Amino acid sequence: MKTLSELWSRLTTLASFETGLRALLVLNVLDAFFTMAWVYGGLATEANPVMAEAMNQGPAAFVLSKIFLVTLAAALLWRNRESFGARSALVPLVMLYAFVGGGHIGFALQKTVEAAPAIAVALL
Repeated sequence: MKTLSELWSRLTTLASFETGLRALLVLNVLDAFFTMAWVYGGLATEANPVMAEAMNQGPAAFVLSKIFLVTLAAALLWRNRESFGARSALVPLVMLYAFVGGGHIGFALQKTVEAAPAIAVALL
């Protein structure tokens, strides 16, 4: 069994860092589109006040702001990739976005299950 220190060392290698940055950028784009679907569908509100203001400006402003800000953060981390601190900072960020992505999937599944009886009746 690996120790926490060994696991952390593995998560913060340069190869893991590169994979983590890619995952962060992809998860951010997915989060943007899921969030727009829920908010514009009247099923949720944007919890982040900065992004809520961007959403008030319209979908393009929201998506561009979200992608720009996270890409900027990723670029800053990449620029400092030789720093153990930068590589360590990425781990909780990717975990957070993975958690958010899981929440989006769970929410979609919940809404699908809730709608299933109405869909079945409509098909009959």
